Amino acid sequence: MAEVEDLIEDVAIRLPEAGVIRARGQRRRTRARAVRGGAAGALVLAAAGAWGLLLPADGPEARQTVATTTANPFRVDGEVVMRPADELPEYAIWHWKESDGLPEGAGPRSDALPQVGLDGACPASFVPADEPGQQRYSVLYTGSDHALAQHRVIEYEATATARSQVTELRGEMTRCGLRSASPTAREKEEGSSVWSGTVADGRTLRVSVRRWESWVSVEEVLHGTPAG
Repeated sequence: MAEVEDLIEDVAIRLPEAGVIRARGQRRRTRARAVRGGAAGALVLAAAGAWGLLLPADGPEARQTVATTTANPFRVDGEVVMRPADELPEYAIWHWKESDGLPEGAGPRSDALPQVGLDGACPASFVPADEPGQQRYSVLYTGSDHALAQHRVIEYEATATARSQVTELRGEMTRCGLRSASPTAREKEEGSSVWSGTVADGRTLRVSVRRWESWVSVEEVLHGTPAG
C-alpha cells in the first residue's frame, strides 16, 4: 500500500509500505536467532569446559578415575554398590555365583590394596598394605572349572591415599606379568582401566580398576581349570 500520512498536532507520520515492514521484521527475527544461537553456543562451550574440569588430570591414574559424575558411583542411597554376579566379565563362560568363602587351598583373601591375585596367582603382592582409616567391602564369586572372582571397594580417608594405592597396585600387577588390556563396553563407560595376563599356573588373571575421589573399586577374574 502507499505511504499513509496523518497529521497529529501538525506532525506528519508516514508509515512505510507493508513490504518494507515485513522486510524489517524479518531482519529483526534473523538477528534475534543469531543472538540466541550465539548464547546457545556459549552454553555448549561452557558445558564442554565444565566437562574438561571434571576429567582427571593426575597422570597415569586418570584412566582409573570415574569422571562422568559428581555423585559417588560406589555408594548409592547409603549402600555400597557391589557387582552382581551376572554382571561380572565372562559370566556366560564361568557362570559366577556369590560365595561365602574361598574354596579350600585357594590361598589368602584380602580386601586391602595393592594386594591382587586370587588363588595365590600373584603371591608377591601379598604384603602389608593397610592404610589408616580405610573402609573395606568385598564379595567373592566362584565359577565353573574352579574359576574365581572378587570385587573389592575400598574407601580411604583422603583422595591422595587412594591415588597412591592405585599406583602401587599398578606396580604389583606389572610384576605379576599383567599388561593393559581392552575394557568391555560397560567398563569403558564406567571409566575403568583393565589389566590382564597369564599367571604362574597358566591361567589368565584379569583386573579392572577404577577410582572416584577417595574410593577405589577392583574387580578380579581368575579363569578356571588348575585345581590342586
